[in-house]
Amino acid sequence: MIIRVQAASLWKPLRKAVADVLILAGSACALVWAWSLFETTLYQRVQKNQFERQLVEQPRQAEPSRSVAATQTRAVLKTPAASSNWFKRDPLVVGEIEVPRLDLSVIVREGMDDATLRKAVGHVPDTALPGEPGNFVVLGHRDTLFRPLRGMEIGDNVRVRTAGGDFNYWIDSIEVVPPEDVDLGEAPEAGITMVTCFPFDFIGPAPRRFVARGHLAQ
Repeated sequence: MIIRVQAASLWKPLRKAVADVLILAGSACALVWAWSLFETTLYQRVQKNQFERQLVEQPRQAEPSRSVAATQTRAVLKTPAASSNWFKRDPLVVGEIEVPRLDLSVIVREGMDDATLRKAVGHVPDTALPGEPGNFVVLGHRDTLFRPLRGMEIGDNVRVRTAGGDFNYWIDSIEVVPPEDVDLGEAPEAGITMVTCFPFDFIGPAPRRFVARGHLAQ
């Protein structure tokens, strides 16, 4: 007796197995994305509350000396947090950046590693702190916290709030450049450089960088 096995009978379970794997992979990606969004939202909300509480407990001068403000900010960065609990103050928080016209308000954290940029805007180490002479450089993801920068224009006001005082910068230039052409060097006067990836709607690793530069109001 000859037994014939039809190819269709083998293809059907294989196709179902592939479909199941793809569904599981898609579900896993969705969970990772949801967790990342949750982590970012929770971190920003908790640290904004902690920052406001810190400002109440540590009153600042209305118009602080720039050197004093930077010294106070450095002191805060070196102060250990009460706990590593998510709901406690993060000792690496530099302050908060606001762009009123874009309705942007985000916490800035010291560092430019992946863990920092997942939940905050990162301050590039060894660049100036807010108010100091030199270049205050911050990085953020184009698809999360720095997405509003797609609407930024020359002349926009960028307000940086720190434990030592508040500082207003005004955007002078906006450019899109290759990653290797982003200049994070020191500036002769106090300034700010905000960097994110470009294009904003690009899927996958974006090929260029959006760079906005501004000066500190005197």
